[in-house]
Amino acid sequence: MSQADDDLQVEVDAGDGTPAQVWTLTCVGFVEGTHPRAEEACAHLEQLPEPFTPVPPDAVCTEQYGGPQTAHVIGRWAGAEVDLELSRVDGCRIAQWDALGPLLPAVAGVEPIG
Repeated sequence: MSQADDDLQVEVDAGDGTPAQVWTLTCVGFVEGTHPRAEEACAHLEQLPEPFTPVPPDAVCTEQYGGPQTAHVIGRWAGAEVDLELSRVDGCRIAQWDALGPLLPAVAGVEPIG
């Protein structure tokens, strides 16, 4: 990965035994990478004030299960290091996943945001 300010690697595991998908995404005055929705993902992320803030450890989250999907986003965004693990194991983490919109794949039966 390059040292661009908005340069990410996104790994998504569907949780169904298939190999994880890995994409790259760069959003610095131009959009490039292997992400299948690169333009949409960059535009959406640029609208979010802090898209890669983790769920606080003391957050009170609803007990609901959104599916076995997991994702790992690493790189840099707005000059800051990003190393974020995502899942859909409770209400907070489902909301976090959904808020990232087109950066992450839609989950079957769930409308993506963005």
